[in-house]
Amino acid sequence: MALFQNFRKLQKHNVFVFDKDLRIARTPADLVGTSIWSLERAKKKAENLTQKLSDEIAAASRRNADRVVILSAENLANPGMAGLFTELHSQFEVWVIFYVRPQLQWIPSAWKQWGLKTGVPLSDFVSQCIDAHRPAFRLGIESWKDALPAAKLHVRFLIPEMQTGGDPAHDFFDLLGLSPEKYDIENEVRNPSLDVSVLHVLSKNPHLFSDVHDNTFTLALTRALSKKFRSTNVQMLSAEQQARIEECFRAENLWLLKTFSEALDVDRIYRTYFTPRKAEATYSNMSDIDLIYRCLGIVLESIAFRGSEADADHSTARPSVSGGKEG
Repeated sequence: MALFQNFRKLQKHNVFVFDKDLRIARTPADLVGTSIWSLERAKKKAENLTQKLSDEIAAASRRNADRVVILSAENLANPGMAGLFTELHSQFEVWVIFYVRPQLQWIPSAWKQWGLKTGVPLSDFVSQCIDAHRPAFRLGIESWKDALPAAKLHVRFLIPEMQTGGDPAHDFFDLLGLSPEKYDIENEVRNPSLDVSVLHVLSKNPHLFSDVHDNTFTLALTRALSKKFRSTNVQMLSAEQQARIEECFRAENLWLLKTFSEALDVDRIYRTYFTPRKAEATYSNMSDIDLIYRCLGIVLESIAFRGSEADADHSTARPSVSGGKEG
């Protein structure tokens, strides 16, 4: 979102962005959509994108060689993506920037984004992630290191105290040498969650989604519910689930922190953000009936609230004035 909001300013500072078709965007409208599908198609065809990107970068650099071109897509971190760009580092200075989230946050977030749309309970989704060792951060990072050995790797942690400015947008701009204070960067969360009871009921109704990427229904709910219900209000994972995740990813997380973290106290960071946290209530320990009743109450309150708003608007509306004459 920060790239879209600052598109013109970035252009003036010789910073350009690839669009959804892997062409350099010329207008802000070109950034509507995501490049993940172009990358997925290329991966499926085992296509090498080096020449395509090189041609685009060369065309943009004819008048000024000192330019930065950004390709941003969350699936670039997936194992196998690096092979699409072999030899790119021999033509340009390439930076590969990873933003990684502690698995205790990543796994429930991934369930909310994809898993619940298939009707998979969170407990089963946790087991699937542990069995598959997903997310595979180290594997993805090392695949880029192998495919583009001359590229400069940056691994950043989605932990506020470890980010410049306390959020990824400020951190990213600062990392590129762009002064964040010169750009319009919002601190508001752009991907709000929903109350855990609403998420639970959605997971019981996977027929509401055409596939795991269908966000139509959840976006409509986000607009319909009042702000206080647009956040996850209790911890998602049980103590037992957290312990299993911590044990599974312990070696990898310590490697990530020791290899890429600038923190002076790695042990404190690990204990604070990568180990289980106590909570009085967790979604995983709430009963099905309590969650359903809570969701019903939220729906009723939202309907009543919107009805009150409509009545208020109606009572304050002025009658229309006709332009006709009396006969």
